[in-house]
Amino acid sequence: MAVMNKMRSMTSIILYTLILAFIGTIIFSWGMNYTGRSVNTTAVGEVDGVEIDAKQFDAAFARQMDQYRQQAGGEIADAQRTFIRNQVWEAMIRDVLIRKELTENEIVAADAEIVYRLFNDPPEILKTNPSFLNEQKQFDMAIYQAAINDPSLAEQWAPIESYLRDNLPFEKFQQRLLATVRITEEEIMREYLKNNQNAKVQYIFVDPKVFSSEDIKIEDASVEEYYNQHQEDYKQSEQRAIEYVLLSTKATALDSVNTEAEANRLLQRAKDGEDFAEIAETYSEDQGSRDKGGDLGYFGKGAMVKSFEEAAFAAAIGDVVGPVESQFGLHIIKIEDKRLSKKDEKGKRNEEVKARHILLKYEASRKTLNRIRDDADYLADKATSGSFEELAKETDGTIKKSGLFTKGSGFVPGLGLNTRISNFVFRGRVGDVGPVEETNDGLIVFKVAEIQSDKIKTLDEVRLLITNKLTSEAQMDKAGDLAQKIYTEVQGGVDFEKIAEQDSVDTVETDPFNRAGFVTSVGRDPGFIGAAFSLQKVGDISSPVKGTRGYYILKLLEKSEFISQDFLVKRLQVETTLKQRKENEAFSNWYAGAKARAEVKDYRDSFYN
Repeated sequence: MAVMNKMRSMTSIILYTLILAFIGTIIFSWGMNYTGRSVNTTAVGEVDGVEIDAKQFDAAFARQMDQYRQQAGGEIADAQRTFIRNQVWEAMIRDVLIRKELTENEIVAADAEIVYRLFNDPPEILKTNPSFLNEQKQFDMAIYQAAINDPSLAEQWAPIESYLRDNLPFEKFQQRLLATVRITEEEIMREYLKNNQNAKVQYIFVDPKVFSSEDIKIEDASVEEYYNQHQEDYKQSEQRAIEYVLLSTKATALDSVNTEAEANRLLQRAKDGEDFAEIAETYSEDQGSRDKGGDLGYFGKGAMVKSFEEAAFAAAIGDVVGPVESQFGLHIIKIEDKRLSKKDEKGKRNEEVKARHILLKYEASRKTLNRIRDDADYLADKATSGSFEELAKETDGTIKKSGLFTKGSGFVPGLGLNTRISNFVFRGRVGDVGPVEETNDGLIVFKVAEIQSDKIKTLDEVRLLITNKLTSEAQMDKAGDLAQKIYTEVQGGVDFEKIAEQDSVDTVETDPFNRAGFVTSVGRDPGFIGAAFSLQKVGDISSPVKGTRGYYILKLLEKSEFISQDFLVKRLQVETTLKQRKENEAFSNWYAGAKARAEVKDYRDSFYN
């Protein structure tokens, strides 16, 4: 009875926590408009007329960001934020397309199915909940059904019923899709051999680079012919460029003088007997030690930067020294104790110092930052109607121009990854001035300077690329001819070592490798690996094999035998792994096809600058 009372008191919390967990881990499209009529005007996109609501998108994005922060243990870089936002976008597209599939195929959850699942096959998160586990920490159906049959808890099960009603159609869709996956015995055997059969070969490598490119003449007519046949390869997406001014937010000379003066004032206060820890808590800019009154504990030589270490070890107990300059700023140091460390491996004891410090960084003052912000705002405001170049001179800024860049990557030449600037640029027109952008180096004022439409690069633009490609192909052809000559000699009885001497080619013996592995100096070259395992008997020699780096002739040295007993032991695991992979491929193929047929409209650039 005590167990049931405890469970009854906790069940409400358990079930509501459960439903929140479902919401948090599955990105469903609550708030999307499945009627085709607008719920509101804040849609970040549409999929076949179904609007994706901005608030729901932001909520899903926030949940994903929280999960990533917990995993990373800190803030997330701009590039990672973009990656996560794209993940959420894809998840919402998938959700719309799956729901469309459910509707078109009338896949629903019947009441009887929901009741059966609720009573006989609860969601996994309930099966692992401590309230429904027995003394052996196993899910106990009797405890679970006692709770579900308790009339006083009837209303608390409504969220689970709602979840099952929404989720079961998804499960049915998945089951129908995965029912098409078939695994044959031949596939299982191939998968087993890929990871469990090893080979070792000796090979002759013919490197195309031994044939000098200077000896290969590529005619202009050949370059032009190749260009005409492959123009689509040289299609260039729309590119844009910006002009920008960077207003540095680094400390000015006056800021540095003021920082030094402040450090000297704090040094004098500490020497006059004020509580050092209290001064550190108030003024120190070292986030790691400030809340501890600047306490650094004991440290030995080599633990601190050189200037700090020299000052600390030279001072006596009770001394307050500084300001000591390092790459971090100015330090005021108080020596609290000195001692000898425990003996090291060589039996030696080293001096250690216990100290507190106050750190003042060389940073721009509030007055300086306000002035720079005012300059940036002034420049951004006036640049819409005035000369960008003249205005830049007024604010002591240097105008620069980025190289051309494409949409999507978020990379801006000269500035690095900055999706906000990139997104603005590809929404604007030539002359449009963007919002002031903050970076680690300062404030950036920018405008769209150039737009280059989609085009196919001219022959002159790609002539060198084509010439180099044709030259490489000619070198590979020569390597193939030499490999064929060597193969003929090997077939005539000349051994590998003599061939290597007379033809100046490399002869290499590999370590054992499998079909899924990596071959030293070769890599994961499918042509090489396939040729190695096609050889049947030790001593067999392959015909010339064209690899990614050049041509190979292989001699089989070892090949492990198929062991039926080992196959029987590993067969089930191999089948399971193969089945999971094919199931993932089945869903990926379905989604790729469904998305290709759908009309997807992406408005995110209008929301996320």
